[in-house]
Amino acid sequence: MSSKDGNEIDCDTPVTVIVKRRPQPGKEKEFEEVISGISRAAMSFEGHLGVNIFRPTKSTHYYRIVFKFDSHRHFIHWETSEERQAWLDRFTKVDMGDPQMEVLSGLETWFSLGDEDSVVPPPRHKMALVLWLCISTLSILIYLLLEPMFGDRYPILQIMSSTLIIIVLMTYLIMPFLSRLLQRWLYIRK
Repeated sequence: MSSKDGNEIDCDTPVTVIVKRRPQPGKEKEFEEVISGISRAAMSFEGHLGVNIFRPTKSTHYYRIVFKFDSHRHFIHWETSEERQAWLDRFTKVDMGDPQMEVLSGLETWFSLGDEDSVVPPPRHKMALVLWLCISTLSILIYLLLEPMFGDRYPILQIMSSTLIIIVLMTYLIMPFLSRLLQRWLYIRK
């Protein structure tokens, strides 16, 4: 499978999937029930990291369902499952058809959920605060961990090792967890 930019996705690369769907007029309640059901079903699959559902805004008429898996392999397992197919069959009764799907991977998911204005990004001061708290805490902890190994020797190697560890932890563990944990505080609902 290819990512948004056309590059192949490694089987162990985490993925974020954005699906856009429009409910049939008058079927919004049933549509949301199907979204809730398919979301619960996906959560039971190995590697599922969470889901966010964005209702239509004044400028859009579709829902955006954003879900994450810890690896492309786990995403494909869900994508090809009979359980998912059963839920997709239910969508045919309540949506307008032709859903759009976009698959993002890697660092691009830190900064973007696609080219949409339907999701208002968190205020910059909130993003800065979260990143500052995470990176400063990680920097101190990793310094304390690596300092006995490096001491005053090899400062460049220590800096490179520290930044590598911080980037990996932020990308694969901390940011996905904190984005979900702090979702109500980070994102303004209009």
